[in-house]
Amino acid sequence: MEQTTFLGLLIGAIVTLLTISTAVTSLIVRPIIKLNKSITKLDDSIRHILDDNSVIRKRLDKHGDQIDENTQHLIRHDKDIERHDKEIEELKKKKEEK
Repeated sequence: MEQTTFLGLLIGAIVTLLTISTAVTSLIVRPIIKLNKSITKLDDSIRHILDDNSVIRKRLDKHGDQIDENTQHLIRHDKDIERHDKEIEELKKKKEEK
């Protein structure tokens, strides 16, 4: 084999290898890198949503406790109102009897 033929085949092989590596990079590696970036963004979004959900859950629990306290106050006030209404009725009856 002549030296020029060998050099031509070597250059052809190098060009072919570069073309194949470029094709592999553009068809396989770049989409994987884009997918990795997308997965990272999605993971950050999910982490942010979970943090927000935790804050919302804590606030909801706090508001639930406040609602329970307010309900207990309302029940006590309703009982007080009933008692006062009865006392007023009794006072009216006593006043009418005099």
